[in-house]
Amino acid sequence: MFLRKSYILFIVFAILASSCSRQYDKVFKSNDMEAKIKLANQLYEKKKYEKAIPIYEQLLTILKGQKSVDDIYYKYANSHYLNGSYELAAFYLRSFYNTYPNSEYAEQAAFDEAMCYLKQSPRYSLEQVSSQKAVDAFQDFVNRYPKSTKMEQANARIDELRGKLRKKSYESAYLYYKIGQYHAASVALANFLKDYPEYENPEKVNFIIVKALKKYADGSYKNKQDERIKEEIKAYEEFKAKYPKSEYLVILDKMQASYNKKAKK
Repeated sequence: MFLRKSYILFIVFAILASSCSRQYDKVFKSNDMEAKIKLANQLYEKKKYEKAIPIYEQLLTILKGQKSVDDIYYKYANSHYLNGSYELAAFYLRSFYNTYPNSEYAEQAAFDEAMCYLKQSPRYSLEQVSSQKAVDAFQDFVNRYPKSTKMEQANARIDELRGKLRKKSYESAYLYYKIGQYHAASVALANFLKDYPEYENPEKVNFIIVKALKKYADGSYKNKQDERIKEEIKAYEEFKAKYPKSEYLVILDKMQASYNKKAKK
């Protein structure tokens, strides 16, 4: 009995699905714009974005230039976003709010463009192109809509993403030190501090820079060594002036002892 009921339900669902499919095809192939708009919006409301997108695409192609299509364009762009096609969605959302800056949907579109990049942002150890795009997009949103109710959320996302970028940047710079590329390490770490002045421990980074320059000078050919020793001593003096009570000075002072003797000679 149960199996018979299940079979009947299956048949009913199959008939309904077939009927819906025929209705979809009929509207899709017709020239009735109102029917297309109605069906696309119904599918959008039912979260059937993959079916709504082709109809919205048709409508945009046919109606663009004939009448205002901002509502259709927004739902088309947003369908890509809600369907998880983030690269396409970011493109269309940006195009939408640039084309219709006064639309009621423009603010949401700008925010969701940034969210598209955020959703593609990988863990910090991987390439961070999407993370940087997300930061730029959220910053653009903050600048465009300073009174938005989403301001706090946008700023929080920026802080979160900059934290990831900062961690990636530091690890990449410090990797040069670990593999013995000491001059590259000193340059990369100095750039890191310029790019992320909010970093919580600049003292440690500057300490590593001095050590990297010391190792770079020690490993140099004699005809280059004096010049590189001077560069290291300058960095050491700047560190000492900036952090006169640093615990790292004990280490750095010992490192400088041999150089000071050479300098006197």
